[in-house]
Amino acid sequence: MKLSHLTEPPLEFGGAMRHVDIRFGLMDYGPFDAGMEGAPKRIKVGIVGSAETVEGTARWLESCRTGFEAKASRQPNLFPVFPGLSFEEAFRCEFVTSDELQRVLPPKEIARLAAIPGQREMTRAVVESIADEIGVLSERTTKPDVVLVALPIEIIQRTYNARAATSSENDDGAPDESGPELDFRGMLKASCMRLHLPIQLLWPTTFDPAYKIPRKLKENSDRRTQDPATIAWNLLTAVYYKAGGLPWRLARDARQLRTSFVGLSFYRSIDGEHVHTSTAQMFDERGEGLILRGGRMVESEEDRRPHLTAEDAYELLRNSLKVFRQQHGHYPARVVLHKTSRFDRNELAGFHKAIDERDIDYADLIWVQKSMTRLYRLGVYPPLRGSLLRFEKDQALLYTRGSVEFFRTYPGMYVPRPLMLRCQALGQPLQHVAAEMLALTKMNWNNTQFDNGLPITIAAAKQVGEVLKYVPDGQEIAPRYSFYM
Repeated sequence: MKLSHLTEPPLEFGGAMRHVDIRFGLMDYGPFDAGMEGAPKRIKVGIVGSAETVEGTARWLESCRTGFEAKASRQPNLFPVFPGLSFEEAFRCEFVTSDELQRVLPPKEIARLAAIPGQREMTRAVVESIADEIGVLSERTTKPDVVLVALPIEIIQRTYNARAATSSENDDGAPDESGPELDFRGMLKASCMRLHLPIQLLWPTTFDPAYKIPRKLKENSDRRTQDPATIAWNLLTAVYYKAGGLPWRLARDARQLRTSFVGLSFYRSIDGEHVHTSTAQMFDERGEGLILRGGRMVESEEDRRPHLTAEDAYELLRNSLKVFRQQHGHYPARVVLHKTSRFDRNELAGFHKAIDERDIDYADLIWVQKSMTRLYRLGVYPPLRGSLLRFEKDQALLYTRGSVEFFRTYPGMYVPRPLMLRCQALGQPLQHVAAEMLALTKMNWNNTQFDNGLPITIAAAKQVGEVLKYVPDGQEIAPRYSFYM
């Protein structure tokens, strides 16, 4: 065994400048695409909700213009100031809203939705009602770039972590097995996909921390109200990306091989009968790519777990490489596949067939899992993020969460679990593969605290599956990750 520490990967921001931290990089240099053709200059923000939440969200967006003070803390790098919104600050663009970009759900409609007794029926009704309002905005002359769905408390109580009646009981006390689980967030994003408008859900506590979440709901939630500056950083970064901007990208050496990153994840169809493959195709260091939907899984004879057939694995990667070529004019020199389960022999055969067909010399197929194995260090803090324990040439333990030198603390609540990396095909040294994995954890545009646990390939594929399960097989799916995050 060999223990080492990977340095924190830098990110690239405006003017090709680099920084290890997202928020300081944006403050100092602006987004990566600042000044480039196509970068957002004026983002029109739509808002849908109750009269109270629409007004509160619009008021909060206005208050973001002047910025928010840093949270009082002994870790100033963990809680920086939010400098405000102008062409000289952070995103180098405007965020605007107006009455024309807003839709208010009538109080009678909210009361009707909250009173629907069945969980599945209520969830479907809420999704339909909100999607109809977003549809109105999509047809207006002044169309929003992104829509904020400001959920009223009455709707949150009935939809947050909504589960079907399979986890409840009928009037006679017997379990109701009339339907599968339903997820409000996934259903709403799937329903809005046809409108070609990305959405962002938010709670009233975003603009007013004094809002009281009902005790019953709070007990089932790990949601904590963040400080105003952190809320602004996270939410507006997501809005900037969903509006077509590129806040940052991986900082990569020009001598490195042009690489296509692909994350694979399985999801179960809404009828519960079929398991499909979702993929998050990451073209290059920009993180730009295409969302693809793969074939149905089969149960492998090797481990009785879901896997792709050799033919489906071949078609999936062949289509991914085809899209890469359409975007770049050439095939990648290297392909990296991340998966949270083992690659069986049929998948390996199918993927290698697609790789060999395009004469790609380098391929890394990485089985990624959270591990129960933990390292310990002297003192009270967990191991450093970037700690790498190599067992063999193709297997290692990587801490993507842990104590962060830049933050001068461990910012998590629980003991971090490292990732176990098992390389079933290795085209690059394991040290390089692990460093790349660590860098990919910083490509989540939903969060500006960079110590995410999973690489974006895996995290995105999981989120894609949570939405695609509600999209019928014949319906066209949105290609950008912004419609799923």
